[in-house]
Amino acid sequence: MEEIFDIKKILTELDKKNDSNYFIDFLHNDSFEAGLLKLSPGQKDIQGPHSVDEIYFVIEGNGFIKILQTDYKIEKGSCIFVPSNTKHYFHGNENELVVLYVFNVSNE
Repeated sequence: MEEIFDIKKILTELDKKNDSNYFIDFLHNDSFEAGLLKLSPGQKDIQGPHSVDEIYFVIEGNGFIKILQTDYKIEKGSCIFVPSNTKHYFHGNENELVVLYVFNVSNE
């Protein structure tokens, strides 16, 4: 199993996918799943609530995340916790937004 991951290489793999795929998982084990999400300006984040807790870390860009009814400004370096079964999505980015996500899968 790989222990060191090259973000640039993973983003290159994501770029090879079609436009409707804006995220890619690069690690999945019994405890958690990790991946990258990349949104271009104006691209819709169509994710729904997840059944597990999530952590997001903004690697590049800025914009907003709507959690329930509240918009939160995010930028490079922001770390976001979203509890399970909570409606949320990214939006309003004026440049490319790249976000690392980690899901707790041990409770699925």
